[in-house]
Amino acid sequence: MNHLASNLRKLRLDKPYTQEQAAAKLGVSAQSVSRWETSATLPDVMLLPEIAKLYGVLVDDLFKPAPKGYANNAQRLMAIYERSHKPEDFLAAAEEFERLFRAGTATADDWRGYGVIHEYMVYHCIKKATGSYDKAMEMTRCTDAEMYHRTRRQSILLRSRIGQGAECIAEQEAVVRDHPDSADAWVDLAHALFSGGQPERTLQVCEEALGQFPEEGLLHVYAGDACRELKRYDEAFPHWEAAVQLDDKFLDAMYSMAFCRGDMGQFGKAADIWEDIASRLDQRGLEIEAQWPREMAEKCRDQTMKQK
Repeated sequence: MNHLASNLRKLRLDKPYTQEQAAAKLGVSAQSVSRWETSATLPDVMLLPEIAKLYGVLVDDLFKPAPKGYANNAQRLMAIYERSHKPEDFLAAAEEFERLFRAGTATADDWRGYGVIHEYMVYHCIKKATGSYDKAMEMTRCTDAEMYHRTRRQSILLRSRIGQGAECIAEQEAVVRDHPDSADAWVDLAHALFSGGQPERTLQVCEEALGQFPEEGLLHVYAGDACRELKRYDEAFPHWEAAVQLDDKFLDAMYSMAFCRGDMGQFGKAADIWEDIASRLDQRGLEIEAQWPREMAEKCRDQTMKQK
């Protein structure tokens, strides 16, 4: 406990605060601060987190020899998150850094620290996401083909985004070789190719698969999306329209059509599609999901007015 007394004095002087200033910030008397620093009494254990926060250290640091305070509370909260990896600690640190940014007092090290906590959170979220996808696929592999492949495609998208696109494509090519009569295997391959940034090959695979599975709507969606990437717009729309005809609840194709109309500068037509999407979502009771396409429709209407 001798370390505690000397640390409290050293950390206070490092700030620097007088005993009266420290006492006012902690809501205690200056006499209490003085007695802590001379080992006459100990701070209430419930007050230790506030003392640590005031002096820019962790609670554990108060009891260590020669602790060094953090430059500010944001740096301290970053250290807490680096140790705990808890989302709530990430949010606390991010909020404190953002407070410094708004105040215009952030240093280069603060901006670096803000990046560090986000980098850690990204990897934490990727780990959680991949684990969740693996569990969902394990649960549905033999019981729910639709959910299994829906989850598998989401996993492929994530893996492609983190640099594993070639690996995903190779895996799906092997699945197609082993199961050439499986429409889902071809759809997953098309998805892997498109997610891996290969629109030309995506289109080739979709066209080949559609000869065998002409009523597989997702193949039409990926074929249309590949055509859009290749700026072959006249070829894209028939595929998307075919997908909608196969299943009028299938909104993926409608989203693609709306975006493509925007790409082409046809904002009035894009707005009509966005409003149609919003209406369909409303009919399903998905009011929250309907808000974004409705906002997109409004933005497209604004663009239409600017064109006039």
